[in-house]
Amino acid sequence: MTPPQTAPETVIVVGAGIAGVSTAYELALRGVKVTLIDQRGGAGEGTSYANGGQLSACEVAPWAGPEIPWLVLKWLGRDDAPFRLRPKMDPEQWLWLMRFLMRCRTSARRERIGPNLELALLTRARLGAYEEEFVQAGAALDYQRKEKGILRIFRDAHELGEAEREAAPLARMGVGQERLTPAECIALEPALAPAMQRGDIAGGLYAASDGSGDAHLFSRALAEGAKRRGATFLANADVRRLVTDGARIRGVETAEGIMEADAVVLAAGAGSQALLRPLGLRSYIYPVKGYSVTLPAPEGNAPEVSITDEARKIVVSHLGGRLRAAGQAEVGGYDLTLEPGRAKSVMDSLESLFPQTGPSRGAAEYWCGLRPMTPDGSPVLGAVPRFSNLYMNSGHGTLGWTLGAGSAAAVAALICGSAPQLNLSPFSISRF
Repeated sequence: MTPPQTAPETVIVVGAGIAGVSTAYELALRGVKVTLIDQRGGAGEGTSYANGGQLSACEVAPWAGPEIPWLVLKWLGRDDAPFRLRPKMDPEQWLWLMRFLMRCRTSARRERIGPNLELALLTRARLGAYEEEFVQAGAALDYQRKEKGILRIFRDAHELGEAEREAAPLARMGVGQERLTPAECIALEPALAPAMQRGDIAGGLYAASDGSGDAHLFSRALAEGAKRRGATFLANADVRRLVTDGARIRGVETAEGIMEADAVVLAAGAGSQALLRPLGLRSYIYPVKGYSVTLPAPEGNAPEVSITDEARKIVVSHLGGRLRAAGQAEVGGYDLTLEPGRAKSVMDSLESLFPQTGPSRGAAEYWCGLRPMTPDGSPVLGAVPRFSNLYMNSGHGTLGWTLGAGSAAAVAALICGSAPQLNLSPFSISRF
């Protein structure tokens, strides 16, 4: 992928979630005049608003795997199923599902681990750099980051062993996970004691180098950082289409008219395909609905380590004085209706794992969002064929927080013609 010879003077970034805000900030750092556009009133108010909060380099393997078709059949008909398929009269859904099922192989899953891990490690580096740059600017990048690791707990010893074997490629790449006994899990995170007493923990895998943070707070703070460096943020913007001029994108049409720029970055998450479709392009990005619940953390007895509960299929993070649990995956189109039963199942799973959260149940805030997923579990990054100045940074799925800053740095470097920070060819839209 050959970068342009000169950096563009002006760039429009469509989408102000983690990916878009990080891209705008990276471009602003490079002296580019950036306009960041979003349909909502502020940064990080879409899919980035209330995700699980995990920065999980040790969990970058794609969802698609040999166990998925059996699990889908097992959960068929259950309203609280961790994975639910709601068929639509939508060719895009069926094309996505077909390609997703084709990826349900061990070899296909392993193929994506290396590229995703490179992005995750670049994200770690860029987050550290952002914090330093904010300090130099006399500001603080506060997003309630915790660097206490992520503990994956398992109810079944066989599943723990399988997960340990699947984690071996990551260990060979320098990102290891330590296997813990049930007693060691409790020593690490005492709040799990009730779960162990019920026999719910057969052991765990601990990634000490991982952590957590509030993606919404991060997006808002980084948007302000980008504005300090000259970026413009246009909120409540109805983006109608990408305006073409031959083999170039002339700009973006909103309800207020056409905005022109030297280059455009599409970071619109699940909305990316709607803007690509009139151009005759397909990204294979499709929405997968997820749910979360946020409630006051129980005083003196809240988990400090971020938890992935493999049996209940939820993740739990302590964000400031709040506890957040996230889970569920529904392939059912673009409907953002919050179904009380689906949301309640996440709360039930959280309370089952941590009974001490029960008294705060009445203060729980429920949320759902559309994860922009690709069939192979890696984002779409880089230049778009047929248009010399159109770039993608979308399709991160559940890994938007884990891969976002690294994706932005790599795409910004490509746009500005600087030395690439990693090989973007595994993430090209052309791979589909």
